[in-house]
Amino acid sequence: MISAHTRRSFRELSRRRARSMLTILTIAGATAGIWLFSIPGNIESSLSERGDVDGMHTIRLAPEVLDLTGPQLNELRSTANVAALDVRTLGRTEMAIGERTQSVVLVGVADFASQAVNIVSVEEGALPARPGQLVTDFENARTGRYTGAIGDTVALRSSNGSWVAFDVVGRGGTLRYSSEVAEDVPFLYLSNADVQAVMGYPTPNSIDVIASNRAPAAVAAMVADLRTRLASALPNLAYWDVLEVWEEGTWPGSEDFENFVVLFYVIAGIALLSALVLIYTTMNTIVREQTREIGMMKAIGGTRRRIGLGYLRTSLLLGAAGTMLGIAIGFPLSNLLMSFMSSEFGGTSIGWQFSSLALVLSLVVGLGGTALAAWPALHRAGHITVREAIEDHGVVSTYGAGPFDRAVARAALLSRRNQLGLRNTTRRAGRNLATAIPIGLAVGTMLGFAAVSITALDETHNSQRLEGGDIIVWNNGGRGLDAAAAAVMESVPGVELAHQMIYSNVELGGEYYVWGLPAVSTYDHDILDGRWFTAEEDEARARVVVFGEAVAELSGTAVGDLVTVETRRGPIDLEVIGIDGHLVNDGQGMFMPIQTVFDYEGWTTGNYWVRTVSPDEATVDAAADGLHRTMRERGYTIGSTLRYISRNANAAENRLVVTVIMAMGLPIVAIGMIGLVNAMTSNILDRTREIGVLRSIGARRRDVRAMFRTEGMVIALVGWLLGIPIGYLVGRFIMWVLENEFHAAFDFAFPIWPILVALLATILVSLLVLRLPLRRAVRMSPGDALRYE
Repeated sequence: MISAHTRRSFRELSRRRARSMLTILTIAGATAGIWLFSIPGNIESSLSERGDVDGMHTIRLAPEVLDLTGPQLNELRSTANVAALDVRTLGRTEMAIGERTQSVVLVGVADFASQAVNIVSVEEGALPARPGQLVTDFENARTGRYTGAIGDTVALRSSNGSWVAFDVVGRGGTLRYSSEVAEDVPFLYLSNADVQAVMGYPTPNSIDVIASNRAPAAVAAMVADLRTRLASALPNLAYWDVLEVWEEGTWPGSEDFENFVVLFYVIAGIALLSALVLIYTTMNTIVREQTREIGMMKAIGGTRRRIGLGYLRTSLLLGAAGTMLGIAIGFPLSNLLMSFMSSEFGGTSIGWQFSSLALVLSLVVGLGGTALAAWPALHRAGHITVREAIEDHGVVSTYGAGPFDRAVARAALLSRRNQLGLRNTTRRAGRNLATAIPIGLAVGTMLGFAAVSITALDETHNSQRLEGGDIIVWNNGGRGLDAAAAAVMESVPGVELAHQMIYSNVELGGEYYVWGLPAVSTYDHDILDGRWFTAEEDEARARVVVFGEAVAELSGTAVGDLVTVETRRGPIDLEVIGIDGHLVNDGQGMFMPIQTVFDYEGWTTGNYWVRTVSPDEATVDAAADGLHRTMRERGYTIGSTLRYISRNANAAENRLVVTVIMAMGLPIVAIGMIGLVNAMTSNILDRTREIGVLRSIGARRRDVRAMFRTEGMVIALVGWLLGIPIGYLVGRFIMWVLENEFHAAFDFAFPIWPILVALLATILVSLLVLRLPLRRAVRMSPGDALRYE
């Protein structure tokens, strides 16, 4: 049976249904934000589990030619600590898409029916059962890299320049390669034999291994044993890529994901803070409205403890209702965001998950946080004397004593009704300021996120622009792209400049990209310390290197230091001569003279960067067609990547991320607007008699509406002003975290236009949310208002 005290609490909630519902929504917003904390753990566990299901490799060795017999492969599989081993063929060529070509990565599978490592599975369709069939990665369509469907035909350029047709029979993928689609090119899965036929490779060129014991020492010993056995079986062994190692607990995209997680914690923290401030304000309002009632309870013998427990019971009922609603909102919201982030950073979709930890935290915050926020009001209720309660008439006795009150009272430029509205904001200055704080947090969060997004987009745009060139041209069989190819390319209409470049990989406490460039290139370097290499050093194949800023910090290296890096052909010593400040490859790249890279790699030809006379797509497409035609006539077989395609895909991904970041701040905006509605509704209820008096002495509905609208807009504008420094600090804090994560410096942007947009949005949203309380105020009849208790 429900006690009398509990029934009183229910009656209190039903008496002020609008205010109770707004308070419940506020608590629900805070509780829903708690579920954001469950996303990182769920994604990490799900993608780690997906890696286990897909059999993602622990290490990959990349021999150029893997001419091993069945018994020799079985001997490799018998190596200590090897749990599973598969060989595959990897290649990069071109596919025809309409009138243009697109770079594509081909992933070979020895036997689709018997896979042990990097298992390719299908979501739709079937796995290839015969030659001439392939599976397209499901991330190809999501990212816009390739939107072909089952039943389509794909034309792949072979090593002799001809086109080979394949049928798409399925959509699927595997974690290791699906994760690269968004950052690279489309991935297609074929049999090893088909990849070798297209690429002209005699044998597979990759060994994928799962280790039983993934401890670093055990993995290192296994790698050494495998290399020894390979060297014994293959006397002319050479590697086309450095060793790839995935430590336990990591997965493709995990590093980028960890950098992004900080935003979730900032959002959840601000949402929680906003809600607690609003709950505190609401409970104080409840006590303020019932000052006379508290006095009467004390007059008939009510104790501080009983009064406090009564209001605590009311706050816990609000907390319970808000918590249940917040869980109902937070659970699907967190799973939708989790699905996006797992696809964005891990290249895979994961199913919905329920977090017991988020549930417990929701109960703690929803009930405990509400009680904690209500405690100051409960304490105040217990200490109200009977005399204070009886003398209270809704107007602070000290109103008009302060200089700010007097200045507001003399606001001569405003109409009389707007003056009244402005004065009302100072009558309950503390409560109105507490209402403005959540609005300020909402505005500040959006401004901070906007600044971070603008900074990130600027840095991404600058990095892509500084990389140089509109077309990347690479050898696709036959005659290599030697130095003479530059003149041939520059003779093509639409081509302004062509120069050699080469990509390489080295190990230095982690794997890093190396760009081999001539001393003068399309790359616009920004030397923070030291210098760039010279043409003489390039010609002499000098062992010098320019580090990206992040590489220098991660390795603890300074200009003048000597470092030893591991290449695919063994270790080499390099002198660090400069530090580059651009964020190409997130600042984790190295730049060397191209002849130096040719020397340690044992290569004689490389790729080319081509700059066209105009970066517009039509000019680049025409130049690319001309390059293929002219180079084929001169005996070259080339592949090409049109960089605007990658830029457009990256821009689409960035826009999507920015949209999600901004959308994640909407709950905080909602809490701020709920606070404004709550405050105005409470003000109207608190001054119901005052409205009755105003109406009795001749005030019209539009006068009452203008008075309360002015008050609400002033509170909203104060929140907007508070939001500007809050937004700057939030943005700076997030960039500080990201700079520490990326080990690089960003040029933080906090432009004026988002502040003006926030002002316009604050005004429009405030006018919209004020309609409900204003409607209530103007519909009160003088008689009902004067009789209100």
